Amino acid sequence: MTDNDAYTIRSGFVSGFPRFRQSKPIPAPLDLLNSSPFVLPTINNRVANFNPTIIARDALETAVVLHPRLPALISSFLHYKRQQGSAIEKALYKEMSESDLVARLIKMRPLHFTNANDYTVLRNGVRGSLRHEWLRVGTEQESQNNHIFLSDYLSYDEMLLASLLAVSGPTHFINSGSRGNNGHLDPSKPHQPRGIIVGLVGPRLHQLGHMDHALLCPTPRLSSGIPRAQDPGVTRLFQEFLGEEADGTAFDVAMYKARLRISIESLLLEADDRAAQAGTTAYVQLAGLGLGVWAVLEEQTRWFVEEVAACLDRLRLNHVTTLELSWIDAPAAARKVCRDAGERVGIMVVFNRRDRCGKLASEELLVVSWAWDSISLPGNEYWSGYLNSSDDPAAACCSTIAELQNPYVNPFERRQKVLLDRRVGV
Repeated sequence: MTDNDAYTIRSGFVSGFPRFRQSKPIPAPLDLLNSSPFVLPTINNRVANFNPTIIARDALETAVVLHPRLPALISSFLHYKRQQGSAIEKALYKEMSESDLVARLIKMRPLHFTNANDYTVLRNGVRGSLRHEWLRVGTEQESQNNHIFLSDYLSYDEMLLASLLAVSGPTHFINSGSRGNNGHLDPSKPHQPRGIIVGLVGPRLHQLGHMDHALLCPTPRLSSGIPRAQDPGVTRLFQEFLGEEADGTAFDVAMYKARLRISIESLLLEADDRAAQAGTTAYVQLAGLGLGVWAVLEEQTRWFVEEVAACLDRLRLNHVTTLELSWIDAPAAARKVCRDAGERVGIMVVFNRRDRCGKLASEELLVVSWAWDSISLPGNEYWSGYLNSSDDPAAACCSTIAELQNPYVNPFERRQKVLLDRRVGV
C-alpha cells in the first residue's frame, strides 16, 4: 500500500463547519491538502507562504506515531469495549479495526479543550464549560447531552488512550519558538529554518477519578462530587499495559514513571528514525510533559528527569547525539543522574532555557517536542486566539502544525507508524 492508498486526498473545504470557514479560501498546495475549515489566527505560519513542493512532502511525511507496545493495548481496548462497553460503545466498536480506532483518536476532537471544567470549543463553534457532557459521552446517559456525542467526539476513556499517541512531521519554523512568539517574525533571534516537530501528551491529573488520576491515585468515592468514575476495568487495562501493580499510595510513582516512559521513548525512537532517514544525527529537545498547570506535586519534575535517564539506559539510539531538557527545573542530583545516563550511551544531555527552535551551532537535525492535549486539535487555545497561554499555541505559532498536523487540513490520520522496539537486550 502506498501513502496515497492509505488515506483520501481532497481539496477544498471540509463540509459542516460554517461558522469557522475562511472568508476567502486559501489555495491548497498541489491539491494535496484541504483548505482550513477553521479560522487561522496567525498569518506567517500558514502553509501558503512556503514552497508548495516542500509543503506537499512535509504533509506526506506527517504520521501518527505509536510506541512499540501500544498496538497491543489498542487491541485490548477494542476487545474490552465490545464485551463490556455501553450499548453505544458496542455499536461503534463492533466493526472497527485497530487502525480505524487510531484514526478516530486523531480526528474526533474539538478545537480547544482546557482546564478542570473542560472548557471546550467544538468544531461547529459551540463553546463553554462542558465537563458533564464530556463525562456522559459513550455512556447510557449520553442522551442527556445537547452538543457532544460519541459519533462525533472522543469519550473520556478514548482520551486516555489518545494521550499515549504521538504525531510527528517535518515543519518550517518561522521564529525561535518562544512561549510568547505569537507567530511573529523576529530577525533579531536566529532560528532553525526546518526541523521535525513531535506532539506528545503528559499525564492529566486534575480530573479526579478519570484518565491518569485513576491510574496513579486511589479513586475517590462518587460522593466527592465526581459525576461518574472511570470504569475500573478500563483502569486495570491501562495499568496492566504499563506493567506496574497499583501500590495504593496517594501517588503511585512507579506507575507515573511507566506512563511517562511511553511518551519519552516514543520521542527518542522517532528522533532516531528521522535522523537515520536524513543521513545525519539528531539534536532532540524534550518539553516537560504535565509539569506545568497539570502538575500536582513538586516532585514530578524530579521523577520526570529520572525516567528520562532510565529511557536513555534502556534504548539503543544510534543517531541521537544531544538531548536538551528545556525549561525543566529539576534538582541538581536528578540532573546529574540524567547527564551520566546520557554519557554512558554517547548522548550529551543539557538542561537550559533555550527557545525550542533557536539556531543550532551544528548541522544536526533538530527534533523538537511540544506538550499537546489528548483531546484537542494541534494548537488548542490557538484556535481561540490565545497565542501565548501554553505550549500548545506557542508550538502552533512557530510552525506549520496548525495545518499539517491537523487531520481536517492534512488527512494523515491513517498514516500510522509503529516504532521498532529497540530496548537493550530485545
